[in-house]
Amino acid sequence: MKSFSTCLLVLVFLAFSLVPAAAQELTTGTITGQVTDLVGRPIAEAVVIVVSESGTRTTTTDANGRYNVPFLRPGTYTVRVEASAGFTTVIKSDIAVALNQRVTLNFTLEPGKTETVTVTGATPLIDVTSTATGTSLKYDDFANSVPLGRSFTDTYAVAPGVVSGLGTGQGNYSISGATGLENSYLIDGVNITNTGFGGIGAYNIVYGSLGTGVTSEFLDQVQIKTGGFEAEYGQALGGIINTIVKSGTNDFKGNVAWYATPRGWRSGYTPVQLETGTSNTLAENVNDFAFSVGGPIKKDKLFYFFAYNPVITLDSRRANVLGNPAFIPARAGVSVFDESQTTGFGGTTYATDPLAFPSATRDLDRTRRADNYAFKLSWQVAPSHQLELTLFGDPANGTNGPQRDTAPEFSDFASGGGESKIRYGSNNQSLKWSAVFSPKFFMEAQIARHAGEFRETSAVNDYLYRDLRNLLEFTRGASSYNDPTLGLQPLQVTPVAPRQGGVGFITNQNDTNTVETLKFTTILGRHELKYGVEYDDISYQESPTYTGPSFNVQLPISDINGLPVDANKDGVQDTISIPTRGGGTVDVRNGVGGDPAVAFDSANRFRVTRARLGPEIPPTPSKESNLFVQDTWSVHPRVTIKAGLRLTEEKVEGAGAFTLPFATETVQKETFPGSGFFVPTRIFTPGTSSYSPNSYSFAGNLAPRIGVSWDVLGDGKSHAYLNFGRYYERVPNDLAVRAFSNEVGISLEEFRDRNLTMPRTVAGGASTCVDSSGADTGLGGCDTIVPVFTQGIDQTSVVSGVKLPYEDELSGGYSFEVTPNSSFEVRGIYRTQGRVLEDVQVNTIEQTQNFYNGVAYGYPYDPFGGVKNVNGGKSTTFPATPFGAYFLANPGTRQVPPGGLASFPKPERVYKALELIYTRRLADRWSLFANYRLSSLEGNYEGLFRNDNGQSDPNIRRCTIFPTRL
Repeated sequence: MKSFSTCLLVLVFLAFSLVPAAAQELTTGTITGQVTDLVGRPIAEAVVIVVSESGTRTTTTDANGRYNVPFLRPGTYTVRVEASAGFTTVIKSDIAVALNQRVTLNFTLEPGKTETVTVTGATPLIDVTSTATGTSLKYDDFANSVPLGRSFTDTYAVAPGVVSGLGTGQGNYSISGATGLENSYLIDGVNITNTGFGGIGAYNIVYGSLGTGVTSEFLDQVQIKTGGFEAEYGQALGGIINTIVKSGTNDFKGNVAWYATPRGWRSGYTPVQLETGTSNTLAENVNDFAFSVGGPIKKDKLFYFFAYNPVITLDSRRANVLGNPAFIPARAGVSVFDESQTTGFGGTTYATDPLAFPSATRDLDRTRRADNYAFKLSWQVAPSHQLELTLFGDPANGTNGPQRDTAPEFSDFASGGGESKIRYGSNNQSLKWSAVFSPKFFMEAQIARHAGEFRETSAVNDYLYRDLRNLLEFTRGASSYNDPTLGLQPLQVTPVAPRQGGVGFITNQNDTNTVETLKFTTILGRHELKYGVEYDDISYQESPTYTGPSFNVQLPISDINGLPVDANKDGVQDTISIPTRGGGTVDVRNGVGGDPAVAFDSANRFRVTRARLGPEIPPTPSKESNLFVQDTWSVHPRVTIKAGLRLTEEKVEGAGAFTLPFATETVQKETFPGSGFFVPTRIFTPGTSSYSPNSYSFAGNLAPRIGVSWDVLGDGKSHAYLNFGRYYERVPNDLAVRAFSNEVGISLEEFRDRNLTMPRTVAGGASTCVDSSGADTGLGGCDTIVPVFTQGIDQTSVVSGVKLPYEDELSGGYSFEVTPNSSFEVRGIYRTQGRVLEDVQVNTIEQTQNFYNGVAYGYPYDPFGGVKNVNGGKSTTFPATPFGAYFLANPGTRQVPPGGLASFPKPERVYKALELIYTRRLADRWSLFANYRLSSLEGNYEGLFRNDNGQSDPNIRRCTIFPTRL
């Protein structure tokens, strides 16, 4: 961080040694221009008065006749210019200033006259100095008249280049080719982007996007920046969504409304039918109650705005109507369904209902309520100083019920199976100080905090059981079952897979981000310098666990040669018993009995596919520092160059140190005696394994920005521009949790009973077993524990020299006025991925074969090892083959992870777009916004979200783990 600290000292020195002025602001706008006489001579000391519902601002022109009025709340203004020596007074009214907009307003005063000239509706349509691409919308003019929905995420979907992010869900749109987890979301300067995953508002790995309850009721304007970002902006490879909360004015205003979406007024849903079963939303009912009020506490000085907007949503879901093949055997009393035995499963439920999903005969209603609110206090402390306090939030809850989409697929839904209650949302605060220290020295300082959470409580505290026996029997071609009374009976088997018990995986979250910003602007002749610093203090906690009581994982003990240890010589391999944190996810399976055509004729196997070991992980911190400087240089009255540089440093830290009661290492083990074929095998021995959090600082990430704009005709009515920018990603803290904080658990262990107390063993699994000294027990072998698969045992390391991911963008366009109230623009955008960050893993060809090319049995394909065309590929013949440790790297660069002989292919993502935009502002009671974008997206790298499998683990997506070494 030394380089960053040095740059910060330089910034502070510049701030107080140069003579500064103004530019575009994040949550406000600026009116700027020049005052001249009829022959173009500048008029110095002219008084510029800007009036709106929020009060009056005054400034004077400099020796070049130029003026700047910054920190204007978006709205409509009247600008009056007066000069001594007998010049006319000119008034321009209905000047619309949008969010983060720079309005250039020039005045020509006629000498020798004292009359007042008033010009109405003179706001320029085109900002001839801009090199950015995007769209600005005023909610009251647009969202309330266009039927797009009340959430502010519904509104920005109209901008060019904003399309569905598919699996990233509500509000997380794909912008300019990036996935829905690569955008940045700002409200009144508060960054509400989820710090864990990069989505908007509440984002959970189970639920995906729960969106944000923020509605247009208390929002004023939104700006969708899709490209051409100035150096002030970063932390996004997609787009930047910038919006502001409404402010009070000198006029007292209020609003009371009720919006409803009755289920009977919507078009019907088309249910999806799957052989294995699924559930569908059949109806949705929304009630949206809105109240807002705003006005002056003291005219021209102190204003308030308050809004409260509860939204209640009721969804109805229903499962497919499918029969359960297990119903008849369970009712007949086939032993594997007998729950009077601890090894039985399903009889209590399956014998009483012929449907795989008993809820299929009724709708299950899910209720969620969001209590959205906003409060803003605006204080004009002095003519040159403003303070704004903003509070807003969207705390929400879902009542106990089918909160998960899979709830209707639980066979025990009547007793709460699969149901839960949730609490989510955020509370946000911002305090901003805008100051004009002199006509040429402006400053903006802000501290903002976002605090989000997600909590879920399962209605049933039991393991999540997924009954796969029907599916397995269907795969084997079973066509009968053995009735205890009637003997062999025909049976039609289908691949339906009911669930039972608790909801399974739960991941509660705390998501906070405190942002401190300090920005200055300076004018030196034709140069307008803007520079500042931003510091993000992030804390993200994810507490993953599974429903159900804790059980003991039994790790099989082996010696250094991989031989099973039977120290007490009882004929069974010894184990190390470790209690889990919470419960687990359990697959109910069965084997092949005497005849594959006979279903349910072998004992049940209860396979734990997920469970956690070790303590809960504390919050993971992350610190990001950004320093930027940007120069807007008026080379010529018609040509402007914007050059900027942004320096980003981010430190991501894991959390939580702990020790587990086992030791482990990987050894080479012969597949069977005399084969001469060895595979890596993980062994467990008595001892301890200590885990400590990792951390890494991504330093020295420089993002250049350079653009040029040209007022083609010199009249402010046409504009050509070209811009280049490099944008860096802010790494979400999901990586800190999953890669740097040691997620230790198991991904496979089999038990004989549903309560997970009796591990499965292989009778005579080893012909040689040893005692604690390593000597043969002399028993002719022993029964072995079915292999246990662990995860997170090896800690993730970082390849030296890793840097933040970035992409480069080249954009340009041409716009012109068609009429005094309309404009047309043509844009082109080219983006290419320059570097990515992923966890990588290098495995030998043998490891890849053993994991994927054995018998198709297990998780995810062949967990028991096995080599294709060796001994028939029998999984139980070979020991489980572990993967090695993960390394965080920049795949496709010269960095080669340890154990690799070559790097990975270079990740590629190339986005090309051509846009056509026609805009007609509101005049004569109508407006029009139309756009068309022709685009293409190509490459081998999708981004931070995988739509092929729905994985939302940014930068640790497991896409670069199998480069084989020949």
